[in-house]
Amino acid sequence: MTEKLYDKDSFIQQFFATVISCEQTDDGFDVVLDRTAFFPEGGGQPSDIGTINDYQVFDVQIKDEIIVHKVKNAVNVGETVNCVLDFERRFDFMQQHSGEHIVSGIVHSMLGYENVGFHLSEETVTLDFNGTFTEEQIIEIERRANRCVWENVAFKTYYPSKLQLKTLEYRSKKELEGAVRIVEAENIDRCACCAPHVKSASQIGFIKLLDHEKVRTGTRFQLKCGGRALDDYNDKYRNVRNIGTLLSAKHENTYNAVLKLNETLDGQKQLNNELKKRLVNALVASSANSNILFVDGLDIKELQMLSDALHKTYGGIRAVFSSSNGGYNFAICDESDKLDEFFAAFRKDFTVRGGGRNGMVQGSVAADEDSLKSYFQF
Repeated sequence: MTEKLYDKDSFIQQFFATVISCEQTDDGFDVVLDRTAFFPEGGGQPSDIGTINDYQVFDVQIKDEIIVHKVKNAVNVGETVNCVLDFERRFDFMQQHSGEHIVSGIVHSMLGYENVGFHLSEETVTLDFNGTFTEEQIIEIERRANRCVWENVAFKTYYPSKLQLKTLEYRSKKELEGAVRIVEAENIDRCACCAPHVKSASQIGFIKLLDHEKVRTGTRFQLKCGGRALDDYNDKYRNVRNIGTLLSAKHENTYNAVLKLNETLDGQKQLNNELKKRLVNALVASSANSNILFVDGLDIKELQMLSDALHKTYGGIRAVFSSSNGGYNFAICDESDKLDEFFAAFRKDFTVRGGGRNGMVQGSVAADEDSLKSYFQF
């Protein structure tokens, strides 16, 4: 059984250990040490990474109390090796995980909900609760969580005796056998957990609840703490500041500035639609003797509208093309049976993507204007 140094002190960054075994695998070597500060994957948290004698440790797993370090190179059995954790990554994980314990403890005490799911990765942290929340409750939970940081609530870990465990109230997602490790945030939360944690809440830094969504009958939150929360704030602040600069507005007024811009854009869209309707009417009025038109700047819906208007006004096959990516977008309108036969031939003679039904086809064609004009002269 490997001695779990991370159980005793989550801030160990470097240690020496003796190699018990080293077995080659498809992706490197499985190394077992007599003691380790590398946390193995578990409890919704990835494993630590780092080095053993400067060789990369890229994963750590545990099975039957045997902790296996996945290492890129072999080390000698019986050798004393120098082990170094990627502590920046470890500390980030501790900030997120300890922050989750505080939030989960507050949710449980406030609303009685259980944390039924937790996932921590290098990019995201999610928490699943078996209940729903109002916006006011979320704001209050976040405020209480950060007050724990301001008050520097103490964290401690311990293994209660079987007798103590019978009377101890603690959170756990499943029934546990054997020794149970308890992580306790003073007067806030007590939870069965195998992962490393901070020693006091001030080490977590800021706790921020981000997006939340309904998952089955419960709620899933995204969480960021400490360095991640700071990075998230800075990214969003820069975005808001830059948007404010573009809109000539103070960053605290960007929302109202965007609302005003949307109103302006809505007005421009209405005007643009009206002008396009006038353009369609003008083109229809001047196109009695042509069954093919080339009009730049129209999208598929506008091509459909113009083709349909031409067919309804003058009858017969009516095609409209608008240049796009070296070819043309198009819409062609005619009586359904006639158009089906024409479009089948059109697809054979040109490289065409698209289709349609009920007397209207649309898509794109790789061809030049002269070839298309010649094709529609009938």
